[in-house]
Amino acid sequence: MCKCVVILFLLLPQLSFSQAKLSFQKVDSLTYQYYLKGDWSHLTELSKEAFKQDIDSKFLRQRTGYAYFMSGDYYAAKNQYEKALAFDQADENSREFLYYSSLYAGSFNTRYYAGNLSYDSATKLGIKSINPVESIDTEFNLKINKTKTRSNQLYYRAGINTELGYRVALYQAYSYYEQTISKVLTQQPEYLALLKWTLSPDWQVKTAYHHLFTTVGNTKYPAELGFIALYRQLNRFHLETNASLLRTSLVTTQQFGLHAGVILPGKSGLYFTSAVIGMIENAVYRTIFSETAGIKCIGNLWAEGNITKGNLKNYNTCNSLYIYNSTDPSVFRTGLSLLWFKGKHLVISGNFTFDQQKIENNPPYTNYYQYSYSGGIKWKL
Repeated sequence: MCKCVVILFLLLPQLSFSQAKLSFQKVDSLTYQYYLKGDWSHLTELSKEAFKQDIDSKFLRQRTGYAYFMSGDYYAAKNQYEKALAFDQADENSREFLYYSSLYAGSFNTRYYAGNLSYDSATKLGIKSINPVESIDTEFNLKINKTKTRSNQLYYRAGINTELGYRVALYQAYSYYEQTISKVLTQQPEYLALLKWTLSPDWQVKTAYHHLFTTVGNTKYPAELGFIALYRQLNRFHLETNASLLRTSLVTTQQFGLHAGVILPGKSGLYFTSAVIGMIENAVYRTIFSETAGIKCIGNLWAEGNITKGNLKNYNTCNSLYIYNSTDPSVFRTGLSLLWFKGKHLVISGNFTFDQQKIENNPPYTNYYQYSYSGGIKWKL
């Protein structure tokens, strides 16, 4: 009986902390013990209750941030290190872990935090202010259909990303597309320049120029697209509003989009993004809806599924990287992507997409199915 009482007494600090009034000294002592033992669950449980009782300090935030970091919850870690810096803006330890938390979370503001590191820390981590070739990437895509008058579609792309500073990055890509319709070959070389400017840890502006050198048979139909977006991130939530204008010799297409997403707590990194897009073409308005969900599967393998519904004629997506201006627009699309992060430098991707295409130029309108297979590699230098 006596032994049971002693054991219970030793376990009291690990029971529900909300049952008792905490003191700064007790919280500081226990969290430090949990930190030394690597007891991340009890450390975060105690710190949550301490914060509720207005017990706070730089070291408590740092320990809590490290516990989340070691548990794989990088957004929660990032939030704690931001609050630790509120106590001491010059603390280099908090700045480094804020950078790493953002890096492992895949957040857009990683380079912004890198710019806040001291020269010694940046040098130690191998971070450069300007990097002419931060990464290169390639993609190959084959779209297969079983219609008699339309050939399969071929697409490939090669790109390079340049870091012009800690807050500005330029991505450039060359791509090529071709398809034969009723024995007439369509060829479309393309050039994209996408500039991203991170204004603060929460705000980013994106602008792009996309030129299409389209040739149908012996006739040229050049096109130009301008794109601009404003992106806002609030910890696990993000919002984006964007607009674009596509001009061809035949038509002008305006596009407006509103995107909203959330990343749920936990190691799985489960996220959801919804988008509503408005299109205006030849004074006719139409709406497109898109839903995306992604999750970390096993190790460094991620899976993402998406559904897009609406007439996608001249629709652009992924910061105007892809422009769907084929002769037969999709009216429904769903797909699955897999991304494998191999070490720190290599990302291998694969995608399967199912499209329902619509033949518009020969009434009565008919639909057919198309199956898309693509693979890509991104190498960070």
